[in-house]
Amino acid sequence: MRTPQFSGEALRSFLHEHIIATMKQLKDALGTSVDMTIYRKLRQLSYRTSYSHHGKYYTLNELTDFDSFGLWQFDVARFSKYGTLLKTAQMLIEQSDKGYSVSELRVRLGVDVKEALLQLYKEHRVSREEITGRYVYFCSEAKRRRQQQLRRLEEQPPLSTAEGRHMLAHEVRAAIVLFYSVLDEQQRRLFAGLESLRFGHGGDSMISRLFNIDNRTVARGRSELLQRDIEIDGIRKKGGRVSIKKTLRSLIVSAAS
Repeated sequence: MRTPQFSGEALRSFLHEHIIATMKQLKDALGTSVDMTIYRKLRQLSYRTSYSHHGKYYTLNELTDFDSFGLWQFDVARFSKYGTLLKTAQMLIEQSDKGYSVSELRVRLGVDVKEALLQLYKEHRVSREEITGRYVYFCSEAKRRRQQQLRRLEEQPPLSTAEGRHMLAHEVRAAIVLFYSVLDEQQRRLFAGLESLRFGHGGDSMISRLFNIDNRTVARGRSELLQRDIEIDGIRKKGGRVSIKKTLRSLIVSAAS
């Protein structure tokens, strides 16, 4: 008995008419009950599966029209030039200026991304930080991650210190981060502690990642500031701790010079 011959062009014509289709619709169109037959013809034509609906929908590469984010939607189906939801989420995070929160990426992709992001994080394909009570996902590569974190930090609204004073505007905050690189060891520790205090909950972790230093260094600087336990030029004044006014004046002079 001769094996039935199925035409790839018939499949192409069907998809050009309908743009997207499920496996069942493609099998019905070609008159076969075998999935592998459809897969063979699709490979010949160059196809894509949707990242939405668990890859339920198929289309041809020649029919897609990806936007600047590499995404395309037709009817209910969503496609990505990167392929799967996992790969798409990873690539968008890596290419982002400031990373993505779960809600931000869900809006961008139009599907639930919570489980995908958790898997990417567990596989060390992305990193994450808790910022103002929510997780933000960043590139796993250290240099790119710090750039994204800085941009995210710049765009945070002004916060308050424990005493209720307003923090510096984001432009000045960014300048302090850049200035950090020219400080000596003690000044770096104190500035890191200061930024952590101003950032609030989760500040130690965020600042340690941003400056690429140990959490304990940030905590130590924060503790020294709160306890006013700071040495100037390695010498503590006789009789106890140095004047906080002199300490703050020294920091201001250092920052302005």
